[in-house]
Amino acid sequence: MLLAAAGFGVSAAGRAQTSPSAPLEVLTNAAQVLRLTAAEAAQARPVRLRGVVVDESQPRERALILMDASASIYVYAATNIFAPYHAKYLLELSGVTSAGEYAPCVLATRARSLGMRELPPARRVTYQELITGALDAQYVQLSGVVRQCWPAQTNDTTWRIELAADGGTLPVRLPLPQNPQIQVDAEVTIQAVCLYEFNQRRQALSPVLQVPQGGTVGLKREAPADPYAAPVHTAVSLLQYSPDIPFGHRVHVAGVVTSSQPGFLVWIRDESSGLRIQIRQTDDWQPGDKIEALGFPGYGSSTPVLEDAIARKLSSGTPPAALPLAHPDEAYAHQDDLVSLPARLRDLQPVLNGLELTLEQNTTVFKAVLRPPMSAGQPVAWPAWQPGSRVQVAGICDVIYDETKPVMGIWHPQTFQILLRSPADVTVLQWPSWWTAVHIMFLLGGVAGISLMVSGGVLWVARRRMADQVRRRTMAETEFSAILSERNRLAREIHDTLAQGLTATSVQLQLAKIHAAGASPSVGRYLDQALQMVRDSLEEARNSIWNMRPQVLETGNLAGALKNILKQLSDGIVAETSFDVTGRERRLSAVIETNVLRLGQEAVTNAVKHAGATRLALRLEFGEKHFTLTVTDNGRGFDPARPPRSEGGFGLVGMHERAQALNGKLTIRSAANQGTELILRIPLLGA
Repeated sequence: MLLAAAGFGVSAAGRAQTSPSAPLEVLTNAAQVLRLTAAEAAQARPVRLRGVVVDESQPRERALILMDASASIYVYAATNIFAPYHAKYLLELSGVTSAGEYAPCVLATRARSLGMRELPPARRVTYQELITGALDAQYVQLSGVVRQCWPAQTNDTTWRIELAADGGTLPVRLPLPQNPQIQVDAEVTIQAVCLYEFNQRRQALSPVLQVPQGGTVGLKREAPADPYAAPVHTAVSLLQYSPDIPFGHRVHVAGVVTSSQPGFLVWIRDESSGLRIQIRQTDDWQPGDKIEALGFPGYGSSTPVLEDAIARKLSSGTPPAALPLAHPDEAYAHQDDLVSLPARLRDLQPVLNGLELTLEQNTTVFKAVLRPPMSAGQPVAWPAWQPGSRVQVAGICDVIYDETKPVMGIWHPQTFQILLRSPADVTVLQWPSWWTAVHIMFLLGGVAGISLMVSGGVLWVARRRMADQVRRRTMAETEFSAILSERNRLAREIHDTLAQGLTATSVQLQLAKIHAAGASPSVGRYLDQALQMVRDSLEEARNSIWNMRPQVLETGNLAGALKNILKQLSDGIVAETSFDVTGRERRLSAVIETNVLRLGQEAVTNAVKHAGATRLALRLEFGEKHFTLTVTDNGRGFDPARPPRSEGGFGLVGMHERAQALNGKLTIRSAANQGTELILRIPLLGA
């Protein structure tokens, strides 16, 4: 990152040279220079300015901020021509424009003092105006609350504060000596030069305010002499509506420490709830210590946090007991509090920030994280917990939310994790049975070794049989592929010849009926009968094509075909659709894919055309032994015992027949105005 009022380092030799025959207009005020583009400023246009020095800049004696009646601007020189001049000097200078590294600026070649002047009034600005990046080198005024104070570093001439204003925070650099009245929680008005941190692409990253020598820092409200004398607020009252809490100022809380990370975070519990406090103090508070803290309320993911806090210890006490939870869902109401609950340890894995435990209770899976000790300088020996154990975990509840926040209202959580404080927060209630998968594998390995000679012959026979089965399966698949190819050819032939011919015949019969309108009634009756027979034959041809292998499965897979069907049938009709695939997606046998595709197409068609659904979900589950198709809608529903008559396709009867042909089970759950759920479960041969 670069910090500027913008732009020392662009040499005169690097500027574009202009033609002597086309002299450029002399720019006479700062606003004219600032309105130039980088390319225009790089043309070294002549400049003559008269203004007051607001502050010196970097590099010292070769750069300054000059302000005239239009604006202020960064000016630099190739030599130390600005060494005699400081804030409040009235200067007349000449030079040329420069593109600078962030904003246009002036490369001065001559400077002359015209005496001394008071600094012009600063421009009142907001935080939102500062972060636009448009106020480079401008002399501005801003009011806010001091959030942090830092003394001057060694050999530095400035000290720093962090100012909260208009919903944002920004750093401010002030000249020495340090003003003892400007303390944390004081309300001040700053008059300063706006500088920017920026990147190599000339893009602003963050504003920084620089108070010049002689600049004004007004104290609107002193920090409390004894900040701990303020009334104590409960954790649950933070950021609730109250006209008694001054906006932007620190609040006073107190409670018992439940966990701490010195220099980063401390968690407390008061009579209302738990609270997370961001703190830079390195005090090693222990669970049970009673402390009081002062900090600025900030928005957390679900409950407020206390930011930029300070704290002090009041007394020591017994570590607080963890709040027992009977069900994992109760954790969402106890963000940042110390909780405990039983669970089964499913897995544990070392991760970048410690050890991660995967736990499960009542089908709810959640994580627990144990971080290594802060002083650990060598590999940590983690406890030898075993997956499958029943454990009781205790720690700080950390509720996790989706990245997308709602526009308004409640932000519903996604999951939660337990922040373990030490290995003692995990109590093993029951070790797993000796008959674990690992032990069984060892036992089977021993038995297999003893019976290796006996099983060798059996294995040889089994391999022979397996090879024979593979050969027969390959022959069957080859034969089935040939059948499918022939069926596809027949489908194309029916579509291109018989179906097209019947369609043409139907059109001709309709034309004949129109032209025979004046003939005898018997002629019209015969034409109607012929037209109906052609329509019936055309429907039979279409059904024959329907039952044959779809072309989409020849060029794609089942999931892609069903997803396209869902999009094509529901697009512009159903407001909300979803398509999910779980398990190891793979190709199934041709007969399964064909029937599943047709059944899914029929189910989606029914939901779109007849159910009036606004939400439609389709899910494929590729299990190791079973395949499941689920179609769910929120439409008007029906009584499965008295299904409506199908107007096309095959209806529920056809669906059940397809399921039976696959040795599967079709389940339909529906009721009037309750939507419909269709579940097809098919066993996979050889699984």
